[in-house]
Amino acid sequence: MTDDVQVVDDGLEARRTKRRRLLIAGIAVLVVVAVVAAVLTVRSLAAAPAEAVPATVPVPVTVAHVPDRTKIGVVITLGDGEGSEWNQAAQGAAVAQRRLALGGTDVQLVTRNDGGTADGARKAVTELVQAGVAGIVVASSGGHVTAAAATAADAGVPVVLPYAEHTADSWSTAPAAASVTTAMQRALGNADSPLLVDLGGGAPTGLRIAHVLTAGSTDVSALATTVAQRTGAVEPDEDAPADTPAVDSDAVVVSGSAARQGAFVAALQAADVAVPVVLTPDATSPAFGTALSSAGGSLSGTFRTAGVATDDATALNSDSAGRAMSAFLGAVRIVAKDPEAKNLTGDQAFSAVASGADSRSHDAVLALVHAVGAARSTSPEAVTDALAKTSLGVDDGIAGPALDFGDQQALGSDATVLAASAQALGLRPTGSSATSLVWFADTTDH
Repeated sequence: MTDDVQVVDDGLEARRTKRRRLLIAGIAVLVVVAVVAAVLTVRSLAAAPAEAVPATVPVPVTVAHVPDRTKIGVVITLGDGEGSEWNQAAQGAAVAQRRLALGGTDVQLVTRNDGGTADGARKAVTELVQAGVAGIVVASSGGHVTAAAATAADAGVPVVLPYAEHTADSWSTAPAAASVTTAMQRALGNADSPLLVDLGGGAPTGLRIAHVLTAGSTDVSALATTVAQRTGAVEPDEDAPADTPAVDSDAVVVSGSAARQGAFVAALQAADVAVPVVLTPDATSPAFGTALSSAGGSLSGTFRTAGVATDDATALNSDSAGRAMSAFLGAVRIVAKDPEAKNLTGDQAFSAVASGADSRSHDAVLALVHAVGAARSTSPEAVTDALAKTSLGVDDGIAGPALDFGDQQALGSDATVLAASAQALGLRPTGSSATSLVWFADTTDH
């Protein structure tokens, strides 16, 4: 009897052991499946890191009470005129138009070229006023912007400047000049004897400069050689001519258009200038990287300037600013994928300019459209009054820092030190320009 019981127990134990082995094997299979799924998911996200836009900041932007056939004017500078460095950045206006359309708010953009002159600016604005625009974004910089703003003011049309200081007749969403100077001073660190190389931009107001070198028509290579001598990048030569510049500078500030800065920085690289080089905010234009690359310079150099967080790197943040920039970049990709989408002047596919489309021009357009909605009218006078009471944040669809048009200096955020990276973030459409730089807040000590 005992032997029979033992046989039964052995059989039961064998079946239990078999079930345990099957259970363990099943669990192992599930673990493997889960691991494989996780790996594939991670690879998928790595391959397209910007595909998912957080739902808290949707791509569509809806502005209530905007009348049908609302027109917003955009002034850009084509060719080589003053302010032309911003014509690619200005394409962010088209991104704003698409986001509004996705949200059910149809707005027409009317674009004019000012040629970079005061007369051209007045003509461009006059044509926009005649076209019936409710407000104008002047996506340029330089002295001619004042003529554009004054002409618009005479017609009662509000003007927003995303790339220039405000005038007596306009609002600016660019950083205040004083905060730019403070940030540039910080970027110079402990430099005691900075050398300003003036390529046409003048001296930044209030910046402590020890020496000034005016470029004029001087060849950039010769100019860079002089800077190399004055900063000690060239070993002293006993047989050097008597007029060889002495070493008197421990940092370089470069002021001028983005194109001239890019070409000159390439020359400084070739001359092995090693002291800190600080650029004026013009360098945040897409034209800087293009000029630098075209002149044979390296995009991987160390570049610093002053500005606020309005570039793609902000989308890597996990806060509301990151989500807002991510939504903007999601819209850039949407427009770029549309074969019918054109640039502001209608002579190129938007995909050809998507690498430069900028959040600053995008936010300027949204500001005017929000003012139209608040006014429930396209009357420029009513829109002007409404704009003066408008405050915008990420919940209103803007991609950059908060704006308050209760002050003509609508951007309240102070400029900080920005550094550039040539690292592709994968947030722009495939095929975007390889000469693009991404600017981000530099938190290192200087």
